[in-house]
Amino acid sequence: MMLPAAKATRVKTGHRPPSKSTAPLKQFADTIILQLTRQQPTTATYATVSLLGVGLVYLLFSALHTSFPPAHSSSDLGPHEVSHLINPTKSGDVAAMGRRYANLPKNRLAIVIPYLAPPAGAPTFPPYFELFATSAAGSAQDVDYLIFHCFIPPNLLPDQGSLPMNVKLIDLNSQKKKSGGDTSEENECDMAKLFTRVTDQRQKNNQMKMPVDKLSSMLSRQIINLPYMLVEYKPAFGHIFAEYLKDYSHWGYSDLDVVFGDMSRWIDHDEWTDYDIVTYGFGDQDKLYLRGQFTFHRNDPSYINQLWRGCKYLSEMDVRYANPSKVKFESAEGCYSQAVITKKDVKVKYAVKAFSDVSEHSPIYAHGMYLSLGSAPSTITSFSMSYNAKSVLYTASTIESGSTLLTLSPNWFEDHSKYSLYSKRDLPLQQYIGEKSQVQTYRTLYNEGDKQASKVKCMYWAPKEYQMDLCTVEGSVGSDEVVFLEGGVLTKQKFVLRENVFPSGVRSFPFFHFQEWKRTYRTTQLLPSHNIRQPPTSSKAMSGLIITKEGALPLFIPDSSPSGWKSHKHLKWSSSKTISSDWVTLDTGATSSQPSHSRFCLSSSPKSNPKGATLCEISAAWPRMESSNSYLEDSAYVNILRSPAAKIKTTVRGKKETSSASWWDDRLIDAKNDVTLALTLQISSSLMTEKAVVKSLLAVADSNIFIWGGRQPSVLLIYIDSSVKDKNLLAATVQLIKDTFASDPADSTAAHLQNSLVAIVDSNEPSVSRKALMNMAANAAPTRWVVTGLELERGLVLSQEASLYAMREAKVYADLRGYVFVIPQFASKRDDTRIVKNNLPEGRHMFSSIGSELLPTIKGKQSMSSRLSEYDCAKCSAKFSLPEDKTVQQETIGSGEELLDDVEGADEGEMDDQAQNRRRRLADASTFSDKSVEEHIENLWWDLSVSEAYGTPGGFNGQSDSSVDAIVKIHDRIEVSLISLLDRSEYHLDYLRYFDKSPVLLIDRLGPSPEMMTLDFAPEVEEFGGRCFNLLRLAQLATLGYRINVLPGAFAASYPKTRSALCTDALAKRHDSSQCDCDLGSEATINEILIDEVKRPAKVAVLKDFDSRETVM
Repeated sequence: MMLPAAKATRVKTGHRPPSKSTAPLKQFADTIILQLTRQQPTTATYATVSLLGVGLVYLLFSALHTSFPPAHSSSDLGPHEVSHLINPTKSGDVAAMGRRYANLPKNRLAIVIPYLAPPAGAPTFPPYFELFATSAAGSAQDVDYLIFHCFIPPNLLPDQGSLPMNVKLIDLNSQKKKSGGDTSEENECDMAKLFTRVTDQRQKNNQMKMPVDKLSSMLSRQIINLPYMLVEYKPAFGHIFAEYLKDYSHWGYSDLDVVFGDMSRWIDHDEWTDYDIVTYGFGDQDKLYLRGQFTFHRNDPSYINQLWRGCKYLSEMDVRYANPSKVKFESAEGCYSQAVITKKDVKVKYAVKAFSDVSEHSPIYAHGMYLSLGSAPSTITSFSMSYNAKSVLYTASTIESGSTLLTLSPNWFEDHSKYSLYSKRDLPLQQYIGEKSQVQTYRTLYNEGDKQASKVKCMYWAPKEYQMDLCTVEGSVGSDEVVFLEGGVLTKQKFVLRENVFPSGVRSFPFFHFQEWKRTYRTTQLLPSHNIRQPPTSSKAMSGLIITKEGALPLFIPDSSPSGWKSHKHLKWSSSKTISSDWVTLDTGATSSQPSHSRFCLSSSPKSNPKGATLCEISAAWPRMESSNSYLEDSAYVNILRSPAAKIKTTVRGKKETSSASWWDDRLIDAKNDVTLALTLQISSSLMTEKAVVKSLLAVADSNIFIWGGRQPSVLLIYIDSSVKDKNLLAATVQLIKDTFASDPADSTAAHLQNSLVAIVDSNEPSVSRKALMNMAANAAPTRWVVTGLELERGLVLSQEASLYAMREAKVYADLRGYVFVIPQFASKRDDTRIVKNNLPEGRHMFSSIGSELLPTIKGKQSMSSRLSEYDCAKCSAKFSLPEDKTVQQETIGSGEELLDDVEGADEGEMDDQAQNRRRRLADASTFSDKSVEEHIENLWWDLSVSEAYGTPGGFNGQSDSSVDAIVKIHDRIEVSLISLLDRSEYHLDYLRYFDKSPVLLIDRLGPSPEMMTLDFAPEVEEFGGRCFNLLRLAQLATLGYRINVLPGAFAASYPKTRSALCTDALAKRHDSSQCDCDLGSEATINEILIDEVKRPAKVAVLKDFDSRETVM
């Protein structure tokens, strides 16, 4: 994202009193954010249909003998529903899979995409699947996407209820009895059985070189081990999946690494009616191959669907697999393209209608790809016959025209006064100019005697024998020309975008193929795309997304009020609950009615290529409503031990009473004002041998839940290493957990657990990413406000009034959004000897804590230390500590001084008077330059906490006027200091990486603007699994415009009694480096991930906070 010099918008800060010193601080942060976004050298309308109208449409289509498209299936199709398609002797109607639509055109296209997860990774769809599905919704009037899959556990499948109506998941798993007399069953994928249909003629003629079962078995092993081999069979999908396609006029193939736009608008009438095959490319029509990213065919089972038989690697697959050691990958874009181009009775159109990320010098890299969803009706809560979703893709036509994007309404295509031509569905968006002329291939030259033509190679991925037929003579076909194959003759014709259809400086196409960006995409980068189609309960609608290399950004409406870090608009205090309910439908977290459907990557490993890419090896997901556990083969097992779920009984018009479950009992919580405590802990195999320590660790968790109070909800997620060889030890550990948290509801000592969700996650990994567990626990919260980050393994226990203070802030800020409160943590040097039992329930092993009334005494006697690492049982080595350097003092880290020094040290002649004055004012205002960001936060917390205890701002000498101004200055300094940590300078990078405390945060699931949801735009970076980059999320939140505050009176502390209970001599001698630093094993990968995590929030901040009329992206 490129950012030229721009003027910042100035808006009154509102909620808190303004400070005279804030302006230079704001401008300083502007400078930081601009630096973070510098380009790096890296590779609807509404439709209301009455019952009578629907009846008339039905009668009309019946009279025209036009089939309705397949009807909607609300759940993933299972093996019992597709068995008849694998075995043609069984009866069945594939039309039962389909869905209803408002508009039912005569032509309808089915895009077929089979998918198998990589064998080395978690059994899930790729991280970008929801982005694909979200965009596919815009094609619902004309296109269905049939996704065939195997081996993905139900809990790791996308939530069917949130998927668009035209994206259909078809499960090809079947159950097979295990061999060797075992009566149990195992999953088997029937995809290979379908693929062996390509040998049907050889089977009929008894020409098979091996039995079909053997061929199927061999093919199954290959595609499971090498899923990419599936693309070989694309040309034959019309035959292989014929039973699924009989109700469609056309079929085609594509990939999941595609964002679709307005396909209905871009598929021209002649492409539906005049051509047998149509393929969309991105300007490389000089290579006449049928593009794997998007090619569609007329559904002609007898001829067009059989053109692939010219490729022996398909039609004689049994011969090919007779020598399995010689089987090599065959690109369908080679053989099939040649088989088609040599036909004289097939009409083909090679159109230029695609975006791609292959060039780093394109506007897509500079400005991103805009995906607008159109105007969504605010009154509906699900897709219906009266609502046709939109997807329109566009970007800047050139790098220089990027300013147009920010001044343009995301729904420009709905403005009929300016862009009426776009709404004329029968008017092609591309206009041909000039006359057609013939195209020569190198085959033509060869036939004319040029033997050198046989050496041509324009496609590195296709075998040499196809090149002469597919390569046009160099320079003869331009990127602005469409190629046609008619009667065996190739011709070309120039085209231009029709005038007055698109805004000036904007370019649009029907899809974007992100073949390069997908390689480094991680799930958390694309979370904003998951729920964006869900219409909000408030009047604010999600406009769309901007797809960038770093992930998905919100598409802001240009005239929306700035709400970034420097312009928090004052919101009127009212009883309106509109603001506080947005999160219920917009983010990916849980609500009281349903769990989160997100997937969490517990363990990652770096890929060798490209740089920065990772492979998620273990995924986990919360069980669906109908189950209390989820068994995920080759992944994590999630078992809910204790749940506050409620059974809801309903009776409908005298029918039999039915019951359904909710995620959380509404009677136990106030979702808008309560605060959920989200806790995690890990029990390694070595820790299991220390039973007393495990028991104490569970007691620390239990103590925090008790202190939080049974009135407030809590989530406890416990990870255990199930790879331990001693299974009796594992069983004993699990039983200990159950004895602590899965007690009988009638047990009075466990009354505090009535509002708690407790679950065990286990896998064969010794340890997993703590940040992934934190995301998973926070996403299970049924409330708007969540406390996360408490590190139980250090013996930390919340203060007695923490819950009360948190709930108070939730109520005070109910009509505001985008606030984060830091809860400091300490290591107490002594236990509180005044308290014997502290009202703890008898019969339970628990630890007590102190309250805020002792804070003045503690501060005076300095009996608490913020240096937790000095009191750790097993200490990390020196290399995992903050480095000391004589030239830069550690306490200045995060203060913003390095950037300040860079500017002050510049040649004064290069700075205008205004800039010099601004920098001078900033220097004058920097009265805290000798403190780190952590010290700023703790100092503010101590002063406000003592004020809570005494009732006066004692930390500011009781002078109210100066106190307010000082508080504002500290707030600004904290936010600027946090933002400056992302500048990736050496010392800030070290501070971010080795800051060894996990910040305990009270977070609002609502971001600072309606387009931003905290759980999706600022989750923990799951790949940074160990004790590294702990401060990164807080710095991102500050950059995104969240107000960073402290929670006065609330804190967490470890005590000698808790620390000693969690430590033995044996444990003290053990050192787990994976928990001391990032557990990735690749510095290059760590650095690339960090770059993405810095640039993404910085780009969001720029998009939101800079006046769109004066900036370009």
